[in-house]
Amino acid sequence: MPKAFTEHEKDLLRAQMREKGKALFEKHGLKKTSVDELTEAVGISKGAFYLFYESKEELFLDILEQLEQEIQAKILEFSIKPKSNTKKNVSDLLKAFLLTRDTYPLLKNFGKPEFEYLMRKVPSEWAMKHAHKDEEFIEQFINKIKQEGIAVKASPRVVSNLIKTLFFVGLYLEELGQEAYQETLDVMINMVAGYIVGE
Repeated sequence: MPKAFTEHEKDLLRAQMREKGKALFEKHGLKKTSVDELTEAVGISKGAFYLFYESKEELFLDILEQLEQEIQAKILEFSIKPKSNTKKNVSDLLKAFLLTRDTYPLLKNFGKPEFEYLMRKVPSEWAMKHAHKDEEFIEQFINKIKQEGIAVKASPRVVSNLIKTLFFVGLYLEELGQEAYQETLDVMINMVAGYIVGE
């Protein structure tokens, strides 16, 4: 039976599990990383691992959510160029969001097979909770645009769905190839930005 940890030890171990897990998932991918490798990297037993997470997928989700929060915080701090036109301003915001995501190897290498595998493994409650968090971010994102003096002429629900669609294009990076992916993303961002501001 795994030993009992103090709250301080739990915080430290959880941080280590995220750090080591992130490195292993980046190197091997979600499917090929085992719980044995994760526990060995942190120096804990399997029993101890399951005190924190029900599965490696749950740890992966925890890491993903942490990265997503970092990205979202950066986007909400993004400053536009006041002399640029509104469509370009929104386009720059969207590009910053998506290109910042691509600087994280864990997210950049997270393609369609990994996404489908993860969706089969995670509880439906998590998917609903995550969708709710996404909606909250989109609301903050729209408010950010408005604070920059840009009128939003599209419904928040449609804006939310369009931004999710842009994100999902990244799942096809391997199939499209880097050049085609970038070209497709540029066209789609331009179209979405135009829709948001009514141009």
